Amino acid sequence: MKALLVALLISASAFAETPFAETPFLSTKPTEPAMRAWKLSLAPLAVSQSLDIVSSYGMRERNPLLANSNQRFDAQSALLKVGIVGTLAGVEYLVLRHHPAAARAFARLNWVSSGVTLGVAAHNFSIR
Repeated sequence: MKALLVALLISASAFAETPFAETPFLSTKPTEPAMRAWKLSLAPLAVSQSLDIVSSYGMRERNPLLANSNQRFDAQSALLKVGIVGTLAGVEYLVLRHHPAAARAFARLNWVSSGVTLGVAAHNFSIR
């Protein structure tokens, strides 16, 4: 299992070098590479959240919003987590329709949150 996580982290880091890395954090002009980078950042976001769901299922959940009455992570918790992440991705999309220059910031935010969530998933797998 650890080898799978290491392989996933290595493959995800290959996408870290994107064309927007050489431009300012938020420019005034929307660029196609920035929108492409945002779209690509949604994949590791979904994968990391999925791994976190798989690694947390049935375990004690410390987040009171996701825990059931027995303080466990169950199917209802997983659906809620998927709904929250999907809603946030939808909000990003709606914001980018009116403010495309924010694509770089959202792409970076998605990559950072993916990395943090992968770390949490790796921890959960290590204590199973």
